[in-house]
This record gives sequence, structure tokens and C-alpha cells, in this order.
Amino acid sequence: MSQKSKFIYYTGISEIVFVVLAFGVAAMVEPHRIERYFKPFVVMHIMGSMAWLILFVHQSRLALQGKIEKHRKNLNLATILVIFNTLIAVYITYAWGDAQRLIGESRDVLAFAILFFASIWAIKRNKPETHKRLLLIALMNLIGPAFSRVTSIFEWPQEIGVFAVFLTWIIVPISYDLVSIRKIHKATIIGIGFTLLSFAIMVSIVFSPWMRNITELIYGSQ
Repeated sequence: MSQKSKFIYYTGISEIVFVVLAFGVAAMVEPHRIERYFKPFVVMHIMGSMAWLILFVHQSRLALQGKIEKHRKNLNLATILVIFNTLIAVYITYAWGDAQRLIGESRDVLAFAILFFASIWAIKRNKPETHKRLLLIALMNLIGPAFSRVTSIFEWPQEIGVFAVFLTWIIVPISYDLVSIRKIHKATIIGIGFTLLSFAIMVSIVFSPWMRNITELIYGSQ
């Protein structure tokens, strides 16, 4: 396998390791988190999310080995996991009873799901390069909560975590392009643009003067 071929594969492995370490260390440093992790829906979310990440790495490996038919056969499983994880994640966040948190954290999983289905659209139209880049950017949209745990562990300002997430969203996909084709692919520009736009829309809603009305609409009078 060439270095450029390994990029997405090792990016998937790196994200799994980072997420496990971030959440694991956070649970040890802040024991109150452990009780949250063992709630039924949270357990299902953890298992579903890790299953998708592992499948991402497996699919990358199959593609590298040229086993395209086996790769395609897992499409339905990947789709089921995305739908399941999206619904579970939104429900868990909704259960917190905080509309700002619901909108803020739902952005991650909804952007991920939209980019995933866009990548499926691309592969069905025989655009594998677009497919790979949109899927890579979808993967990057899942990394926010792990960075949040890191800033919490070290008691860093939240802005540091946000900045790190922004860098990840931009640097990883562009690095893949520079390694693989030595220029920025159109799908990378679209994927990063969509990610940043969705973040800007989320922030504008969360800090808007209508947030109180939105809260009442979602949860009723509190």
C-alpha cells in the first residue's frame, strides 16, 4: 500500500484511539461521568458509534485490498448504524433538557449523517474520489465530543477545544488531498464549507435572542 492509500485507513484508526483515550481518561479523572456512561441509551450509543468507526476502518482496508464487492456489501450495515446512532444521539441530548446543548451537540451528528449520505450518493454515481473525501469529512465531524473531554481533563478554556476541532476539520481533508492528488479536490471544498456553515448556523441559533422561544417550543414552559 502506498502512503497516500493508507491515509484514510490510518486516520480512522487514529480517531478510534483518540476517542477511546479521551473518553476513558475523562471517566477516570471525572468519575461522575461513569454513571452517565452506563445508562441504557448511552451504552447503545457508545456501542453503535464504535461499531461504525470500526466498520469505517474495515471498509477502508477492504478498499485498499481491492475487495470492492465485499466493501459494497457492507453499505446497508453502515447506513443502519448511521441512522441508529443519529437518532440515539439526538434523543440522549434531548433528554438533558437543555435546548442550547441539544442544538449544539446535534449539529455534529446531523452534519455527519448528511455527509455520509452525500458520500453514498457520490459512490452510486461512480464518483469514488468524491465519496472518499465526503466520508473522511463526515468522520471528522464526529471528533468534537472527544476534544471536549480533553479540554475538560486539562481544564483548558472551551475555546481551545473549538479551535482544535476547526483545525481538524480543515487540515485533515486538505492533507489527504495534498498527499493523494497535490491539489484541493472540489468535494473537499464542499465538505469543509458545509461543515463550517453548519457550525456557523448552529452558533447563530444558540446565541440568538430567540433561544428562549426555541427552548419553550422544544420543552414547553420550564
